[in-house]
Amino acid sequence: MFTRGPPVVGVGASAGGLDALTKLVSALPIHGGLAYIFVQHLDPTHKSLMAELLAEHTAMPVLQAADGAIIEPDHIYVIPAGTNLAVEHGVLRVSNPTAPHGARMPVDFLLNSLADQYGDRAIAIILSGTGTDGTLGAKAVHAGGGFVIVQDPAEAEYAGMPQSAIESAAVDAVLAVAQMPAALA
Repeated sequence: MFTRGPPVVGVGASAGGLDALTKLVSALPIHGGLAYIFVQHLDPTHKSLMAELLAEHTAMPVLQAADGAIIEPDHIYVIPAGTNLAVEHGVLRVSNPTAPHGARMPVDFLLNSLADQYGDRAIAIILSGTGTDGTLGAKAVHAGGGFVIVQDPAEAEYAGMPQSAIESAAVDAVLAVAQMPAALA
């Protein structure tokens, strides 16, 4: 288990997620001491503009994740399109997925690595999206003593991912996006 560096918040989203991510980024304190890693389901054939779009809503650095980059506090790292993203000994690990597009679970992939590497210092946030990606990862974070926050399904544009996580009974808080920064503090 990695015990140095900032606590890391893994944030997963899919359909409807850009709006939720934008609201979250706008509300996060810029000197909270946490590192944030955002995984959104992206079209693997197109370059992602997510880092640039989110950077317009915060003074924190928003960077596309690069393999081997050291995870720093008060930074936001965004998954590159068509990749898996994990953490290992305080650095980001970007890899090519082995599962075919449509069968990938990039949120679970990140959250499982967070649970393994950070234990009770891992934090998971599940936002708007369809399907179940994030549920197994949230269970792993919760089982390791970490903290799991899920967007209120009534607020989410697509309630599938938040509802699936809630039904797993591995959720510590169900909140509107605007309430999440206070829960992180």
